[in-house]
Amino acid sequence: MNVRRRDLERGLFMAERSIALVERCRPLNAVREQRRVVDALLSGREEMPRFDYAPSGGLNMVRAALDQVALRAETACGWGQLYADRARELALEAELAEQVGLPGFAAAAAVRFPVAQGADGRVALGWAHAWVHEPDGPEDPDSAVESSDTAHPNSLISALTRAVGEQRLPFRVVVHADLISAAATGDGVIVVRSGARLRRAEVERIVRHEIEGHALPRARAKLESSGLFALGTAGGTDDEEGRALLIEQRAGVSSAARRAELARRHLGALAVRRGADWMETLRLLRGLGASVEQAVAIATRVQRGGGLAREIVYLTALARVTRVFAADRHAERWLERGRVAVDAIPTLRLLGEPPDLVNARAA
Repeated sequence: MNVRRRDLERGLFMAERSIALVERCRPLNAVREQRRVVDALLSGREEMPRFDYAPSGGLNMVRAALDQVALRAETACGWGQLYADRARELALEAELAEQVGLPGFAAAAAVRFPVAQGADGRVALGWAHAWVHEPDGPEDPDSAVESSDTAHPNSLISALTRAVGEQRLPFRVVVHADLISAAATGDGVIVVRSGARLRRAEVERIVRHEIEGHALPRARAKLESSGLFALGTAGGTDDEEGRALLIEQRAGVSSAARRAELARRHLGALAVRRGADWMETLRLLRGLGASVEQAVAIATRVQRGGGLAREIVYLTALARVTRVFAADRHAERWLERGRVAVDAIPTLRLLGEPPDLVNARAA
């Protein structure tokens, strides 16, 4: 039998929005709890954070539908296989989203974000060990500016708003108090964390990362004949992060402090995969040279949801895209078009224009 491709894509888009894994893993009280833990540490006391999460669950029907999509869309090769692989990846994320904050979450997260084996994993680990104690360069002479100060031209929100306008991107720039990172890009929106004080060089880095690495490919994906470029192939969101880091490197805006932060995130995420709890992760990060504030922020990030450790993909994806782009000078064009994993490129090259109907198995 056949399935209308656009119906398939519409269902997968709806599933992704319902799952919203990273958003569900965001503590509702992240800023307040981090501040409390930092104050305690600076006073000589160790206190565990008490993070609150939005109610989990309610995704049973979504998971069942994704399993059916994967079963019906899968074919030996071609478009159906790409949709099936993405449906399985979303089903894993739906399973995770239902377990946020519960025992066993970290073990389940390791299925979606595993420790990388092979050459790319070894390269990433080598970078992490080399960068973690890399000395900082000279102090940035520019004074830091509050990230969400719309009245200041050098603030992050002002810089991102300008970049969105200059590129004519269909994105809104909004502010959120409890965002884990300084900024994040989603479907038609770039979110800025309020309260962060950033120097001009860091603002430039974040703008390149979010605009060139995330917003531009997502905007281009909307113009593609296949919605898969916007929906993402399996692994596409991971390699998107790797390419965004490569863009930082090429532009010369990845400072020693940035590299050390990425290294600590990677090593902290690996500790989570080995079973470290929040306090054990914090102590590890302090031993790796992180300040109290930095250690609390990174521990919160890698332990969010109960041990998501999604940070494990960043350096590994950087190693992967760097390797593939060096071997194939045309490969990057595919990632510029949307959330495409490098592993999907050979298949996409063979397929040509997407069909209106996708061959599928009978229900």
